[in-house]
Amino acid sequence: MTDDITPFPSSVLPTCTPTEDAMPAPLDKRIIGERNRTGVLTWLSRFGWLTGRMVAALVWPDAAQAQAMARRILKSLADGGLVMSRPLPKGGTAYLLSAKGARLLKEQTGIAAESGNKLALGNPIHRACSNWVLIRAAQQGMAVVTEHEIASERGPCKVLRGKQADGLVIADDGACTWLECEHSAKSRPERHKTVALVQDCLGRETQTEIAPGLWLARVAVIATNEMALRWMAASFLDAHRSGLLRDVQIADVDVCLLPISESLVPGDATTGSMWWDVLVPAMS
Repeated sequence: MTDDITPFPSSVLPTCTPTEDAMPAPLDKRIIGERNRTGVLTWLSRFGWLTGRMVAALVWPDAAQAQAMARRILKSLADGGLVMSRPLPKGGTAYLLSAKGARLLKEQTGIAAESGNKLALGNPIHRACSNWVLIRAAQQGMAVVTEHEIASERGPCKVLRGKQADGLVIADDGACTWLECEHSAKSRPERHKTVALVQDCLGRETQTEIAPGLWLARVAVIATNEMALRWMAASFLDAHRSGLLRDVQIADVDVCLLPISESLVPGDATTGSMWWDVLVPAMS
């Protein structure tokens, strides 16, 4: 285990704001309400479960009263039996689609929605880390594939080189960023799987196709705490020193330190490059 990794310099993510379009004609409040209800149900289907704050960020990214609107619509959907709630281990509430909500969404949109009745919440902080990265990407207008979609085999791929992505962010040209979220120190074999993914798929002349029209361009390691990031970075440093990874490959790996509170609220994100901001300073 190599322990000479230092935190990378701070670089706070800018606030995500979608591109403004021409002002549309005013819509009837009932139409807007129905559109918002469908939006909430759709996002719940795609993410598996969401907190009220996550729903607010997805459906009303620019609204001053987004959280209040999310609370009202989630209560309305719950009262109508379309959404169900579960308590989170450290407080707060997770919202999931009910069987009735899944049927309605399928009828209205054709989405192959499923009830979250048997869905396990898993590690809430790990999932929240992935969710918030994808939510911020969606706010910027980028296409995303959620961890839930990948795990339930509704994404473009399930396993690549022995790894399952914690989410995908897809650019307009089909270039994909593979999310690898870390909440605790993984075993050496598990960390090596991430290193092997980079070794086999990045920095090569031939692009690795994930699905038709989609190819792996970058890997992003997102950690909720500094220790988890240090362990992963140490594995990359060891691989570089042993000749398994070239610097050009590690340069295609992004890093992000994204603190997540016990109530699943994200803190300020610090971003950088695994090569330039983590390993190069460690080797100096």
